[in-house]
Amino acid sequence: MSAQGGVWRFEPPARLRDVIDSAQVVWRAAGTREVLLPDGHGVLLVAVGVPAVLTNPLTGGRGPEQLAARGPTLDVHVRETSGPGVCMELVLTPVGLARLWDRRPARGPVPATALFGAEAVTMITDALTRGDVEAAVGAAWAAAGSAPRHDVGDGDLLAQALAVAQSARGVVRPVDLAHEVRVPASHLHRWCVRLLGVDTQRWLSAVRFATFVRESVGPGLVRPDQMAAALRWYIQAGYSPRETERFTGLPGAELRRLAERLDQGVLV
Repeated sequence: MSAQGGVWRFEPPARLRDVIDSAQVVWRAAGTREVLLPDGHGVLLVAVGVPAVLTNPLTGGRGPEQLAARGPTLDVHVRETSGPGVCMELVLTPVGLARLWDRRPARGPVPATALFGAEAVTMITDALTRGDVEAAVGAAWAAAGSAPRHDVGDGDLLAQALAVAQSARGVVRPVDLAHEVRVPASHLHRWCVRLLGVDTQRWLSAVRFATFVRESVGPGLVRPDQMAAALRWYIQAGYSPRETERFTGLPGAELRRLAERLDQGVLV
């Protein structure tokens, strides 16, 4: 476990690493704004306190954050809080939700009670309310360990391929990933669409973007102004359109539009 200014991070037990990469408990004050990066992972969120609001800076879509599980996210969102709250985020493996939820593709949102049961979710929220981080995480590990696993067919091979992609920061071709697990690229594409609800290339683009931002701003909470500065720095470097998309996962025009939305004070 490690703590950095209101964020407590935990590694899951070995028996849960096929579905959960990590867990974190976060205390947020009113007025907190942070960027949620599309890193190719799913998340199961349980929270108490004032609900946060999510905004997509590119589309302008805005709505309350759902206390549920979802599959790999593909878009940037900004989370804003109007009041204090505490939440637990279980960061799922890319195939994690598909292992826990039998509908295909496993995109979500799926209520936490549907995965873990109402009693387990109540135990988690009660522990969060009284500030007992260890009890909340322990209840989450127990619930995840008791939850049934669902058949994902070739999901193990898909998980292997996506792990290779993440270690390569997403800068890899789908055909090369398929070669890693010795299947045709069409198989890998079909598995991604069936289990994750997204094609391989789109998933890789999300991973590249999240990695690019993380390498620019470092670990921890990413503020909108930090991400805007990273985007401006990269845009001003004048890389070619092909290199920009290969490295960041987004076309140059979309990077500029995202930076402009942040600079214009739409979200900050």
